[in-house]
Amino acid sequence: MSSFTQALVASDPAAFQRATHSPFLRRAAQGTLSKEVLGQYLANDRLYVHGYLRAAGRLLSFLPLPQVVPAAVAEMHADPASKLLAWTIDDLVNIQHEERFLVDTARQYGINVNLPADEHGQVPVSAKMPGLRQFEALFDGLQLGDGGLLPWLESAVVFYGTEKCYLEAWTWVKSQIDGTDKDKDGADDEDGGMVRRELIANWTGPEFEAFVDQLAEIIDAAVQTQEDDAKEALLQRGLVKWREILAAEEAFWPVIGD
Repeated sequence: MSSFTQALVASDPAAFQRATHSPFLRRAAQGTLSKEVLGQYLANDRLYVHGYLRAAGRLLSFLPLPQVVPAAVAEMHADPASKLLAWTIDDLVNIQHEERFLVDTARQYGINVNLPADEHGQVPVSAKMPGLRQFEALFDGLQLGDGGLLPWLESAVVFYGTEKCYLEAWTWVKSQIDGTDKDKDGADDEDGGMVRRELIANWTGPEFEAFVDQLAEIIDAAVQTQEDDAKEALLQRGLVKWREILAAEEAFWPVIGD
């Protein structure tokens, strides 16, 4: 029997593939992304990080942390809300490092990661890619779940969905490189080698995969303790956000020809 998060991923294979396999990603693997196009993506990704941080704050506000210390020391921080709190704190550290990494690495490769802004330094909505606008609405619209059961579920699904798609997408890019010209150093790539030398290693690998799996395990364990009729209701709640995530992910990749 599949877990809750496995059921999410399996609910719409075609949409999941569209969210994680795009012409932009194929061009990234081929080394044929221009610095301008890659910069556009990274500029939007940086603002995505800002929305992600706001969403993390909302998630933390929804966590029903235990108000009483358990009798057994082993039970401290063993409840799903406490585990999700610990995961989110680690995630915030990671995402702050991610923004610094993007800015510093882009500067090293001569790639501009600023979108057009007004005289106050604010980026107008019209300058943002559709996927970024969808993510900002999704992040800023997070609310307590219905019914009081696992009130953090929708928020956790949003975080799991975006991390799962990100991992899948760039792992697929890595597989394309490994299957063709893994020995190239990227010097001849149109982006100067930033994807091949820097981004792939940062956005794939066992450590990142384990981090995503950890969140899946927290969600799955919490859902598994519920009655069967409640599990179905929780799945339907999760699927609403899962579909929104897949649509935003698909729209987040810059439109580019094969």
